[in-house]
Amino acid sequence: MPSQSSGSSIAGALATLNGRVKIAAVLSLHWCLFWLLNGFDKFFNSADFFGANFKGMLENELLGRLALDSSLAQPIAIIVGIGELVLGLLFLAALIGHVGHKPNRAAVLSVSITLSILFFALLTAGSILLGARDQMLQQGVFIAALLGSRLAVGATD
Repeated sequence: MPSQSSGSSIAGALATLNGRVKIAAVLSLHWCLFWLLNGFDKFFNSADFFGANFKGMLENELLGRLALDSSLAQPIAIIVGIGELVLGLLFLAALIGHVGHKPNRAAVLSVSITLSILFFALLTAGSILLGARDQMLQQGVFIAALLGSRLAVGATD
């Protein structure tokens, strides 16, 4: 019988956790970390981080395909990084709104998701222009994940 009581206490604890932690807050945290870490990576990168690979990919492959100077890689990486940081901060505002039960929390999250989809659409356009077709699949997966996030949040609004 001890396993039944511990099983029911675990179920009770999970039910309590489910009642307190809302999916919108979890998704806000996820996308906040996603964007902030990707954005910071563009500024504080080393050879082991994607940011360095992003800049290197621009310098060594993509810009040359368009006969553009490789010195444009750094400003492009900075612009993309700033966009990612802004999106991360928007999701942080949504997270704070959900934790603090602010009245406009759902609207902030919805706008953050919409702007993220737009950002990925712009990255997709850039991938097409620069001939980085392999990046398009990855960007499409992120757009689908954001749409799924929006549907999950909409179901709980």
